[in-house]
Amino acid sequence: MRVRSGPVRGTIRPWPWVLLAGVLATAGTGTMAQTMGQLRLVVDPGHDFQVVLDGKHRLQERVLDLTEGNHRLQLWAPTRRIVDTTVYVRAGGSRDLIVRLPYAPEYVAHLQEMRHYRQRLWLNKALPTVATAGAAAWATAAYLGYRKAGRQLQDDRDLYNSSADPGEIAALKDELFPRHREDFRRSKVMLGVSTGVCAVAAAITVWAYRRADRKPLPVFEDKEKVRFDGLVWLPGPDGRGGTWTAAMTIPLR
Repeated sequence: MRVRSGPVRGTIRPWPWVLLAGVLATAGTGTMAQTMGQLRLVVDPGHDFQVVLDGKHRLQERVLDLTEGNHRLQLWAPTRRIVDTTVYVRAGGSRDLIVRLPYAPEYVAHLQEMRHYRQRLWLNKALPTVATAGAAAWATAAYLGYRKAGRQLQDDRDLYNSSADPGEIAALKDELFPRHREDFRRSKVMLGVSTGVCAVAAAITVWAYRRADRKPLPVFEDKEKVRFDGLVWLPGPDGRGGTWTAAMTIPLR
């Protein structure tokens, strides 16, 4: 008796395996959903804050899906201090974390320095300007007095040339001419002095403005940003080096 051997032909139906894979995937998704919780971040300021999660990941999201357990959050925003807190996330639950980031001491000092800078700038420009304005007003008044004295002296001369009264001519020669000449001389001296003072005040004002404009504006150095950047490893531009800096934080009560 001869037995012939050969391949066994048959049809393998794939749908049981597909069904099994779908059941396993559904079960895995449900299990994962049961071990995850949601944390919503309500931060002031809420437009540009960043957070380092568990010392590893730097994020900017407002809603975090986290595994159940304690998670360390370190939050920071420009001009603000780092706030360090630990939050417990419950599986399948959701909670809000409300945080107000306080201003950094360096930023508060910078604001005070800017205020003093503006005050000094205002004084350095305002005082010379007021002095120049006063000198200009004095020079204007002196010029008006000079013109008035000159016209009075010219009127006396016209009256002297046109008058036929001996008494009036004598009064002009003995009293009016000498007095008005002295008034004209004093007004002329006053005009020269006030004009000189105004010119000096204007020159000092120009110098004060230029000197004030050359003073450098106070620069804010955000040291908290440097500390926050050091919370996670930052690789160097060549991919070989990097930086790791310890951070000073504020515990959130």
